[in-house]
Formats: sequence, structure tokens, C-alpha cells
Amino acid sequence: MKRPFKPSKSNIIYASIVAVIIVFFNIRIYGFDAYTFGISIGSIIGIILVPTLLALLFWFILGQKENGGTTTFNVVLTLMFLGSISEFGQIAKDRQKPIDDLQKAVSEYKESTLANPDSTDSNYNVLSANVKNSIDDLIKSSVGEERKVWLALKDFFRKSDSTNIAWNKAYNAFAEPRILDFNKLNNKEEFEFQKQTVQEYINQSDNFKAFVENRVDYLKEQTKRIDKSNKAYKGFIKGLTKKDSIQKPNFMPYINAHIEYGQGIKTIIELLENEQGNWSYDNETDTLIFENLKAQTTYESILNEAISNEEIVNELSNKLVEIM
Repeated sequence: MKRPFKPSKSNIIYASIVAVIIVFFNIRIYGFDAYTFGISIGSIIGIILVPTLLALLFWFILGQKENGGTTTFNVVLTLMFLGSISEFGQIAKDRQKPIDDLQKAVSEYKESTLANPDSTDSNYNVLSANVKNSIDDLIKSSVGEERKVWLALKDFFRKSDSTNIAWNKAYNAFAEPRILDFNKLNNKEEFEFQKQTVQEYINQSDNFKAFVENRVDYLKEQTKRIDKSNKAYKGFIKGLTKKDSIQKPNFMPYINAHIEYGQGIKTIIELLENEQGNWSYDNETDTLIFENLKAQTTYESILNEAISNEEIVNELSNKLVEIM
């Protein structure tokens, strides 16, 4: 006897279970927002439509009998559901890979920098490139609110990266043997060049300090329109805040020592300029002698303070790498 086609109770129950599981996986992967709702509805319609059409076909083949396509519907739905589970697993794996790559890049940077401090710049360039690639991969594999989080991270890292690069450039110029080479400090142009180079180092150290002091507030401002209940957002803010609380107590005395060290060197250059013609340098004994006793005392006091700040920098530099 011919019956009108309609899904059986078992089809409806099974399809409902599959729908709930699909929604659950979408929420787990993408978070709970309008995008997740839309993609879940689309996935459910897509995964149920094909079994329904095939069940209708078998219903015709079996003579339009009651429940004629029930088994076909359940079998096809099962196959498509298993395919979706596999796809969810691959998506989760693809989304985890950039995070794993990011952690690996930081770990390799720490190891290579601690083993060879003289290669810090080249090591950082590698780290910077790897971080950028990982963030781009996170953006590509995310949607909705989570994607907004990674876009904010990209902007944050761009600012952090440019700040660090500018500081490294200024520091490297300051660290050149030319700076405070007493044999070269014998004309106005050289004095001006060295003072400008040291001042740029001081300025960039101040900029670096200001960025680290305000980076958490800066990031919160950049992400103020993102749903604060989003898992990626909460994890990102929590991770940065925790790192900031560990790094800042070490970074602040480190960068302050850089600033004071630069200020001390600049003061020495200015003292040498003011006393030009009244001091001499002995290359064999590495001794600087002022004719003016007060100038000599001032120089030695500034030099001792600069050496103290240099020791602080050396002591804290490795520690900062370790707690990255």
C-alpha cells in the first residue's frame, strides 16, 4: 500500500541528536555568536538534506511503502555525520598548529639567545617572522569574535615589533666602538654626532619603557568591541596579563638602567666637549686625564655610575629572555 513520504520517528530522533552534536562542535571550535549560529544551521541543513533526498529515492524504489526510506536515511546520515566529525577534528588540528608553532618559535629563540647572546638580533628576526606567520595562520583559520581577537593580536604585535626594532637599531648604533672613542672626539661634528646617537638611544629606551608600561591597557582599548566572554579573548588577555606581571618587575629596572647608562655617557661626552683642549687620553694605559680636578672627579663619578648601570643591564638581560 502506498503511503506519503515522511521521516520516521527514528529518523527524527537520530537527526535531532546529530544536530545537537554539530551545534556543540561548532560552539567548541568557533565560540558562541551569530556566526556560529549561522554556520550550525547551514551545516545541519546540509547534513540532513542529502539523507532525506536519498531516502525519498529509495521510498520510490520500494514502492512508496511506509518507512520505505528509513534505513537509507539513517545509514546516509551516519556516513555524513562521521565525515563531519573527521572534518571537525582536522579543523581543530589546523587551528592548534599555529599556537604550537608560536610556542616552538619562542622556545627556540630563548635557547639560541641564551646559548649565543651575540646573535640576539638575528634570533629576534627569526622569531618575529615566525610569530607573524603564526598570527596570520590563526586569522585564516578563525571566524567571528575569535578572528577579531587574532586581528587585534596582529596589531598589538606590529606595535610591539616596531618598538623593539627601533630600540635595537638605536642600541646597536650606541654600542658601536665609535661612541666614546676618545681618539675621535676632537672636533665639533664628532661631538654632535655622538650626542645625537646617544640621545636617540635614550629616546628609544623611553619609548620602549612607555610601551611596556601601557601595553595591557593598550590591548584592552584595541579589543574593547570584542565580546569579553569569548574564550580566545579571555585566554589571550589572561596570558598577556600574567606575562606582564612576571616580566615588568624585571624589565623596568633593566630599561631604567639603559636610560641612565645612556644619560651618563651623554654627560661624559658633554663634559669632554666643554673641557676640550684640557684633557688627554693615554691609549697604552687606557686612562683619561683632565687638567681640571673638578672635571676629573665629575668624570669618574659619572663613569662609576654608568658601569653600575651596565652591570644591571647584563644581569637582567638573560633573565628577561628566560621569562619570555
